[in-house]
Amino acid sequence: MALHLYHGISALWGHEGYQAVCRQSGSLSDPLADAWILVENGRILATGQNVMGQNEGKNSEKCFILQVLEGRMEEVSQIMLGWQEGNCPRTDLEGAVVIPAFVDPHTHLVWAGDRSSELAMRLAGVTYSQIAEGGGGILSSVRQLRACSEEALMNESLPRLQRLIELGVGSIEIKSGYGLDLDSEAKTLRVARALGQRTGIPVQTTFLGLHAVPPEFQGRSKSYVRTVVDEWLPALTDQGLVDAVDVFCEQGYFDLEDLEYLAHAAQRLGLPVKVHINQFSSIGGIKAAISLGLVSMDHLEVLSPSDEECLGPYAPIAVGLPLCSLYLGIPYAPLGRMVQKGQRVALGSDLNPGSAPSGNPWLTWSLASLNCGLDPRTALASMTIMAAAAMGLQEKTGSLYPGLRSDFLTLPRGFQPATAVAGMGLNLALKVYNGLKDTPF
Repeated sequence: MALHLYHGISALWGHEGYQAVCRQSGSLSDPLADAWILVENGRILATGQNVMGQNEGKNSEKCFILQVLEGRMEEVSQIMLGWQEGNCPRTDLEGAVVIPAFVDPHTHLVWAGDRSSELAMRLAGVTYSQIAEGGGGILSSVRQLRACSEEALMNESLPRLQRLIELGVGSIEIKSGYGLDLDSEAKTLRVARALGQRTGIPVQTTFLGLHAVPPEFQGRSKSYVRTVVDEWLPALTDQGLVDAVDVFCEQGYFDLEDLEYLAHAAQRLGLPVKVHINQFSSIGGIKAAISLGLVSMDHLEVLSPSDEECLGPYAPIAVGLPLCSLYLGIPYAPLGRMVQKGQRVALGSDLNPGSAPSGNPWLTWSLASLNCGLDPRTALASMTIMAAAAMGLQEKTGSLYPGLRSDFLTLPRGFQPATAVAGMGLNLALKVYNGLKDTPF
């Protein structure tokens, strides 16, 4: 049994579980002062705090256990009684603030080549749609990824993930969708799997074959949908490459009929379904996402009154992507208004080569509060435990609750969620701890 105690924590955020955060309308409770975390084999065994009290008229420090893994209270009590005598390996965090590591539930991290020229085009007034019609956008990435070897694709993608880890990302979703043929989609998903193995962080692979219609299927979009759903999806699932599926449901791309066709096929295979929806227009996708029982609906920058009426605690998790709004100059999703309706809200980066090339979680946090209406504390929950729920991982990561991965960041003493918002993208992490590694990043 590999035990490690982290103590000397001035404030511990995110110590509650997913259900508690949902009951608190998607916000975190007050942090635990003078806290400690007991870790066993990379997972939280218990959390608590040290409280000063009096014993025979003298000041003494008493250990209070807040949460403990079921059935382990007596054992943890004995461990904590003896920790000061060196009975447990320990690290003094010297008054740092601790928050859970970020979870990014929406990225397109594996790509080849560069599309920064499109940013200059947009700054000159060319729209996203006009760039796509001219052969840019997604199809530009398709050409470059198809021509890229698997080794080269790994070499391009690994530094991106390492940079996100340094910024505090502890779990991530990676979509395919820049190959748009079976071999290239499989190559993308294999690289995503390998990235998780290389870095040691959980990587969820999402098959996004319905990202755009490739050139060889132009004018035959329904034929392409049938090929993706009936042939590619089962083949990739049989290879063990798919954790979830997604579709870009938008005017000029794929419609509600395509979403329904994909969702039913994926659900028969036992795969959760996500959808890109309401990024540029409202076509009834939110109502469809609810009726189909999807795990998440991502983007939601454009909402009609009827869309807003559908939002609430029983709708799929809404994944806001404010970095995309920043780069494209489109509306920001009204996430604060959604929370007021009881809607569960997560935040992702939408990291991709064209419309959101940053991926910075700290900037996401700032924009979510400044432009999407999320309270800074609620935004933190949306980037951790709620983001994990958008990936179906709320029982594995996203908070510092017993049984979950011990992935966390240390921050300077006195840190508050509003401090991150004020930092506007500044990386405030002192160290990033991955529960399965002995040393921090």
